Amino acid sequence: MKPVTADGRSSRWDDHRRLRRRELLRATRAVLAEHGPDAPMDVIAAGAGTTKTVFYRYFGDRAGLQLAMGEWAMRVIRREIDAAGAHADEPREALAAMIRAFARLAAGSPAVYTFCDAVVLPTGDEAGRDFFTSVTHLLAERLGLDEARERLWAFGALGFVRACTQQWLVERAQHRPALSVDIDVFTHHVTTWVWNSHAGDHPTIPPGVHDATQQS
Repeated sequence: MKPVTADGRSSRWDDHRRLRRRELLRATRAVLAEHGPDAPMDVIAAGAGTTKTVFYRYFGDRAGLQLAMGEWAMRVIRREIDAAGAHADEPREALAAMIRAFARLAAGSPAVYTFCDAVVLPTGDEAGRDFFTSVTHLLAERLGLDEARERLWAFGALGFVRACTQQWLVERAQHRPALSVDIDVFTHHVTTWVWNSHAGDHPTIPPGVHDATQQS
């Protein structure tokens, strides 16, 4: 039998860790769906059939688990956007596809969505970019935004989408027919509002005011 090298053992261990992380994240989503986004770590661990120590070994702490869940959510959003065939050369379609994917995630897994929303990162922590910062960068990428002022708009636009989505979830949960519209109608409304702010006149800088964004 061929001997197992150290590299082979390392590779198998890495594969095992990736598989175990996926299993724990899948179990976490099920626990959050049952107990809500504020479920404590001991409840999450018990629902996954393990202990908090195991979760901390794989994710570091609760914030690490939230970051990992946010990465999963980003993969879901990217897959849906790619499946829609929306590209940066069709910016409004790309924006609509992104908002629709965002809304589908929120409506389909509201507890997971809220759990991702709760993570707070140290300022300037690029190594552990949170879910909504990642969505903002994806928005800038899909719309081809590269100037500092455009990126500033992307953060504001995502904040608007985020606030609309949160209120939409509340209205849906309370079955208010005036605002608890379906995903396609919600996507159309929010896309129109955001696109109009993007396609409108760019703000001008008053005379005598220094525009630092022009140096970026």
